[in-house]
Amino acid sequence: MTDYDIRKRLEAALRSRAGQARTDHQLSYAQRPLLMLHRMDPDSASYNVAFTARFTDGFDPAAFHRAIQSLVGRHAGLRTTFGRIRTGGGDDTALRQTVHGWLEPDFAELDARQWSEQQLKDVVRSAHREPFDLVAGPLIRVRTYAVAEGEAVVLLALHHVVCDFWSLGVILAELEQLYLAEVERRPAQLPGRNAPYSDFVTYQRELIAGEKGSAARSYWHAQLSGRLEPVQWPSCELDPADADEGGSLVFPVPIELARGVLALAKEEGTTPYVVLLTVFQVLVSRYTGQLDVLVGTPMAGRTDPVLAECVGNFVNPVVLRADLSDSASFRAQLERTRRTVVAALEHQDYPFELLVSELAPRRVDDRNPIFQAMFSYQQPSRYPALAGLYVADEGAAPVAWAGLTAVPFRLDQQDDQLELVLEVVQDGDRLVGVLKFRKSVFSAQAARQAIENYLALLQAALAEPGRSVTELPMPLDIDHGGTRRTEPVHRGAGAASQSEPDRAAPEVHERRVAAAWQQVLGREDIGPHDNFFDLGGNSMLLMQVHEMLAGEAVERPLNMPDLFRYPTVAQLARRLGQTASVGEVPTGHGRAAGRRVQMADGTARSARLRARERQRRDSNGGKDA
Repeated sequence: MTDYDIRKRLEAALRSRAGQARTDHQLSYAQRPLLMLHRMDPDSASYNVAFTARFTDGFDPAAFHRAIQSLVGRHAGLRTTFGRIRTGGGDDTALRQTVHGWLEPDFAELDARQWSEQQLKDVVRSAHREPFDLVAGPLIRVRTYAVAEGEAVVLLALHHVVCDFWSLGVILAELEQLYLAEVERRPAQLPGRNAPYSDFVTYQRELIAGEKGSAARSYWHAQLSGRLEPVQWPSCELDPADADEGGSLVFPVPIELARGVLALAKEEGTTPYVVLLTVFQVLVSRYTGQLDVLVGTPMAGRTDPVLAECVGNFVNPVVLRADLSDSASFRAQLERTRRTVVAALEHQDYPFELLVSELAPRRVDDRNPIFQAMFSYQQPSRYPALAGLYVADEGAAPVAWAGLTAVPFRLDQQDDQLELVLEVVQDGDRLVGVLKFRKSVFSAQAARQAIENYLALLQAALAEPGRSVTELPMPLDIDHGGTRRTEPVHRGAGAASQSEPDRAAPEVHERRVAAAWQQVLGREDIGPHDNFFDLGGNSMLLMQVHEMLAGEAVERPLNMPDLFRYPTVAQLARRLGQTASVGEVPTGHGRAAGRRVQMADGTARSARLRARERQRRDSNGGKDA
């Protein structure tokens, strides 16, 4: 028997003995609202955190299983469950987290060699969205799907109450070392002990009770004084079947814009995060019609270096307030945002949940208090390769991992925690965006248009940072007087004769449009019914098309919304010749741009979401948690 075999037997014996050991601890302020939400809707997967990848070049599922077990042994948070314990005489109980000496992770191997790619994606997604039992545990789920010899797709899912994005980096970095050690049958070269999450709970409560906590409380109360009313989003045509779900869209930031962000940040003495955040604040202002913009952003919450390698939920959202009322230049607004972010970082330790209970803003059904939109910027430092594997877009490259190759495997994120979330991930020199949205508020088409508008605002801000933020152009404008109009004005019979239509044949305009598309898209095979966006076009390229074709429209000036409304060669050619019929509604990416859009009196909500709010009020006596 080798030393490795002896060590493994000893580990198994120690785990068996440790299974009965339990220690109870108080909750952190980040955990309390998650437990409340879970009680309201235990079947929800909105707070499941997941990592997926396809491992090739000799993946060993048994070694991976043993590595997972070692990981769970190293981190108390992965052996934690939640429930009520007796705190005194009588029936007094309180919510606590219980750390078990040992809690076997939920691990399973499945043979997927006969599955189609779509079947594999569906099964992985289903396993990710399976709810966790926070009382019984475990709160870590691992599935390996063998797709070929030495190749498997791996799902690692955890509940957010014990894990955050930083923790995923810690997990992947340690798993790499643990897996390699198992394959080579030797001890892993990792530090012997990680600080337990309970140390953070103690640290947090001591900080709040001290001078630093008092200063942070005063800052946030002053920063968020006044009325904090929920925003109103433009209404759009929704699918009632999707009302209880969230959606997400992944989009790369064009490399020219990514470089421009880095350059402007360096020039202005700030960070890419501040540049991208400022543009998002402008977008939210345009969509809501508000000049006092409240956007949430998650802070890592690991201000104590001792807790850097601890797995747990440390994230604390803070509120960044932007005043756009004076139409300042983008450069000036950028400096304001920088100062706001610096101050928020200084006071980031004050728990948002505690702040909400003190400010007591008006609550509306299931809507998040104080802010309904969030921006985050992820730049993994503990494990940089996590960025590409996390977003898993088409531009993400495979990475080396423990002698294997980890290939990105896309898993749709469908959380509906907030109404609109823009997450930008830095993957090397790439920037990749993930727009998350509630389907009870935004349709997929509306979300795609929001992405186009964001990228257009970003391009304009980078090109002219001295321009007023209120003048930065968007392809699709929102009219908060009640409607936005991008369709041609309906004319009476007598008005038609006031302007002479273009006499050029439709084929002439089609050749002009196709030639412009060929130049900006770098393609030759463009037909009359091809869709600009399906060919790889985006709002930046569309601006180039507009510059090339603006002088071709005979009767009425060609504007940017027209290019969204008429996304095929034939449709845009008819628009140039003013021959489109009055009642025509074009198809494709521009369809929603031609609809009348009114500001919603309230967000569309499902009966289930309203039931959640009633249950919450019943469970806490009507007070906000």
